Amino acid sequence: MGRLGTELAALMGPMQEIVNPIAVELDETARVMRIRWDDGHLGEWGWMTLRRACPCALCAGEGNLPGVVTLETIFTPEQTTIERVKWIGRYALAPIWADGHDTGLFTYLKLRELCQCEEHRGS
Repeated sequence: MGRLGTELAALMGPMQEIVNPIAVELDETARVMRIRWDDGHLGEWGWMTLRRACPCALCAGEGNLPGVVTLETIFTPEQTTIERVKWIGRYALAPIWADGHDTGLFTYLKLRELCQCEEHRGS
């Protein structure tokens, strides 16, 4: 690697390893979504946590416009019930909520950051 490549690598930091989901499970009783990743990790996310973290423009905001979801937002049961999950290309999953909301695309990286499994609860 030449000097420019070395300097660029130093600026960018270590490359993040790309991990992909291989299976998604919705547990209606516990109200959690579980994802098995290709690195062997089994992640877990509470439905309320996912709805509150919805990254769509309406919920999270866009540009200078704030989103409608705040820490004080009170959700209905339909707003926190996942009916199914849609795979978006090779980079994201979109929960389909019982109230019809379906525009929140959670990238694989974002899901890993939000993981609430026993291993990551203390992180």
